[in-house]
Amino acid sequence: MAIDDILSAITAQADQQIKETRAVHQKNLTKIREQGERTVATKKQEIAAQKEQRKSQLTAKAQNAAAMLKRNAKLQKKQELLNKTYSNVVDELSKLPHDQVEPLIRACLKGIRDEGTIHPASEHEGLLRKLADASRFHLGEPIKAKGGFKFISKTKEQDCTFEHLVSELLRPLTELEISELLFSKS
Repeated sequence: MAIDDILSAITAQADQQIKETRAVHQKNLTKIREQGERTVATKKQEIAAQKEQRKSQLTAKAQNAAAMLKRNAKLQKKQELLNKTYSNVVDELSKLPHDQVEPLIRACLKGIRDEGTIHPASEHEGLLRKLADASRFHLGEPIKAKGGFKFISKTKEQDCTFEHLVSELLRPLTELEISELLFSKS
C-alpha cells in the first residue's frame, strides 16, 4: 500500500500543480484578452478620431473650393459686365454724329508726326477725307472698325480706332472707378 499512497500523493501533488498552472494560465489569458480588448478599443477610438478629423478637413476643403468657385464666378461675371460696359462705350462713340467725333479725330491726327497712309473705319471715311492733311496723309482702304482709323507709315503704325482707344487708353484710366460705381455695395 505504500506504493499506492505514494502514487496517490504524487497524483494529488501533480493534480494540484496542474490546477495551479491552469489558474495562472487562465489569469494570463484573461489579462491578455483584457489588454487586447483595451488595445482594440483604443485603436477604434483613434480611428474614429482620425475619421472625424479627415471628415472635418474634407468638409473645410469642400467649403473653401465652393467659396473659391463662387468668388471666381462672381469675378468672371463682373469682368463680363465691365467688358460689356466698355463695348457699349465703343458702340455709343460710333453712333455720335461727325461734328461730335471731329475733335477726337483731330486730336488723333495731331498726335501723328510722320507721313503715311490712313485706313479709316468706313463710317468715318468722309470725315477723314475732310480733316486729314493731303500733303502728309494718303487715304487707304477702309478697315473693319466701329470708328476712327489706323495710320501706317514705313516706320510706324498707330491704331486710332475707337475699339483701341477705349480698350488701351480709356479703360486703364477709368476701370477702377467704373468698377466701384458698378459693383459698390450701397
